[in-house]
Amino acid sequence: MGINRRDAQVVESPCADVEIRVMSDSSTGSKMMTVLEVRLEPGGATPYQANVSHEESWFIYSGDVSFVEGSTRYLLTSGDCVLVAKGVGMSVENVGSEAARIVTMSPDPSVVREEMGLPEVVDGSPGGNVLIRAEYEAFEFAPGVMRVDMVDDARGATSSYFSELSFSPGAHTPNHYHPAHEETMFCIEGEMTAVYGADEGLPLPAGDVFLCEPTIRHATNNPSSRPSKLLAIHPVLNPPPRVMVD
Repeated sequence: MGINRRDAQVVESPCADVEIRVMSDSSTGSKMMTVLEVRLEPGGATPYQANVSHEESWFIYSGDVSFVEGSTRYLLTSGDCVLVAKGVGMSVENVGSEAARIVTMSPDPSVVREEMGLPEVVDGSPGGNVLIRAEYEAFEFAPGVMRVDMVDDARGATSSYFSELSFSPGAHTPNHYHPAHEETMFCIEGEMTAVYGADEGLPLPAGDVFLCEPTIRHATNNPSSRPSKLLAIHPVLNPPPRVMVD
């Protein structure tokens, strides 16, 4: 599959003040997942709907939003992440003064959603399926690479694993491959490079998405003098099976 460049990504506007950018799904060659970027202008909101094909993760990587899950509404901010179970109605509204950007992932390349009538909603608190970023510290995944696991079986996932990796200048992940599943890697900050099969040093700037098939050698690197961040997204539970290679 390779790298889905920012200027080549399909963009849709299903309603006012909402933009959806396709990063990975059946149209990009994925056989295992759908990854989208949702941009909400101030006051913009998604319809109340349910993913009826699988669970779905919603990661707020910039902005302040009001999130409705079932009949409960709570506030989220940059770095927070929600795992919504299959068939549960949800919607999200940008309640901030700047555009909100959200990454969604479902372990299905052809997601089916159904719009639903909005129930009577009450204000409440996030449950155990929600990661509040301010309450968690990153841990070292590799030298110079810090990781936060946002969605895994501890949040109730059945086949999703979603993490954020922060790279110091010069840091990199080891070369490896996954025997039976794809991985989607979305650079959200900085100027990175990727290893993909025999190719090395492929540019991976912020906004680009690296899509890797099973059994293909890959890695990500930060050759720049500034920190960078990457979302690593797997349609399997943590730890994702991996084989280290040269």
